[in-house]
Amino acid sequence: MGRKILVLGSSNMDLILRIPRFHQPGETITGQNLVTAFGGKGANQAIAANRLGGNVSFITKLGNDSYGQSYLKYFAENGLPRKYLLKDKELPTGIALIEVNPQGENRIIVSPGANGFLTGKDLRRLTRAWREVRVFVTQLEIPLPTVRMALEAAKHKSALTLLNPSPFIPLSSEILSFVDFLVPNEWEAQSLTGIKMKGDSDIPKMAKRLLSRGAKNVVITLGSQGLFFKNRNEEIWMKAFKVEAVDTTAAGDAFMGALACGLSRGKPIPEVLRFASGAGALAATKLGAQPSLPLREDLERFLTKMGKTGKGE
Repeated sequence: MGRKILVLGSSNMDLILRIPRFHQPGETITGQNLVTAFGGKGANQAIAANRLGGNVSFITKLGNDSYGQSYLKYFAENGLPRKYLLKDKELPTGIALIEVNPQGENRIIVSPGANGFLTGKDLRRLTRAWREVRVFVTQLEIPLPTVRMALEAAKHKSALTLLNPSPFIPLSSEILSFVDFLVPNEWEAQSLTGIKMKGDSDIPKMAKRLLSRGAKNVVITLGSQGLFFKNRNEEIWMKAFKVEAVDTTAAGDAFMGALACGLSRGKPIPEVLRFASGAGALAATKLGAQPSLPLREDLERFLTKMGKTGKGE
């Protein structure tokens, strides 16, 4: 199962519409039937790591509403400890409105609800959650001061820290100094570094700048083009697995959950990156965030089918 993984982050109810195309301001179009699914970057990453066999605990804040009650039941069914699932008495559970076009691309609007009030005070009430943590994972759909406090606490426990800087918020070098694995996508990497990508040669430049600002390892995910990894000693380009994309909403979160799992088991970096890349690819083949997250046996079968070259072909 590997060492303990602690995930801190958001939980949303996703309201998903399949649309024929992204429309213009003021234009009305017709979408397919509304689909409601469990989502939120934190919950997605926790469930992803759990389904892949990780030893996972999750800290989040839900609303005191029907969505929050449904989520509590869902987390219990998925084996996540309830003692770290907080409730806000006044605010609703977070909501994400998601449009998905025929190419599987998405546009997302998030209403944070209770996620926006997951605070340092909450973390101080949950000191037991940090016991024996070896891999810590977080994102930016909760307040930045909470993220910073949690990253610093994880480092004090000698845990390996993973930060998915999404949705983008400017980050100080102080925060990045607490990050062992920074995992932005191409757009987030550009925003964090100020380097505009004009070609592939700019990707290593972005990674190098993020390393200079404090991150220990950088993984820039490039969608259908694969990924680029860099630390002080190593660079890896890895092609994406070729799949027919249906909905890319949770591909990045599946990648993060798998990355945490692989690192918790002490696997070599190339093997961990391939494992994570495969999880992201599989997640893109189904509609919805958490409904698309693969089980370990499905991912292993997929990786075996794709061969052991690591080239995604």
